[in-house]
This record gives sequence, C-alpha cells and structure tokens, in this order.
Amino acid sequence: MSENITSENGIIESQDFSTALQALKLGKKIKRSHWKGYWFIPKHTAILMDTAVSANGELQVDKAVLMNEMIVAVLKDNGGLVPASPYQEDILANDWIIF
Repeated sequence: MSENITSENGIIESQDFSTALQALKLGKKIKRSHWKGYWFIPKHTAILMDTAVSANGELQVDKAVLMNEMIVAVLKDNGGLVPASPYQEDILANDWIIF
C-alpha cells in the first residue's frame, strides 16, 4: 500500500490501484495523476444515450447503454462517458488520486 498524501481539500494522492479501487467502491472518484478525466461508479442505474442532431434538426439516438454497478470513465474536456478499462500500466501505478 502507498503512503497517504492528503491535501487540505481532502484529496488523497500517490495511491496504488488497490487502494484507489477500494475508495471507488465507497463512492469516491479516482484518477491517475496525469489524467484530465476521472472514474466513478454511478449511484443509480442509468441509461446513457449517444445522440446526434440530424440535418433537419431532429434528435437521433444512436445507442443506449444500461449502467449498473459499472465503473465509468469521464473523458477529458467533456468528452463524454465510457466504460472504464484499466491497462496493466494503470494497475501497477502508484500515482492514483482519490477525491
């Protein structure tokens, strides 16, 4: 387990993946130190839809995703939501931030 480095605003830095995962299960958000986005687990089941506006201005739903007990990644720069999937580098890293 990594050494806890907590800032004044309650952000815990320099954590390993196992500690970050436990915090995620407790309702916290987590991210790697160099990520602009973050991961979270939705508190309630939700249906997320990818939508687009057609040339005539009508809203079109391309797909719907049911999210229940799923780790969700919030992409940087308001890039949307996707299912989170850690790489080996993420699992072995010690730079996870809990907030």
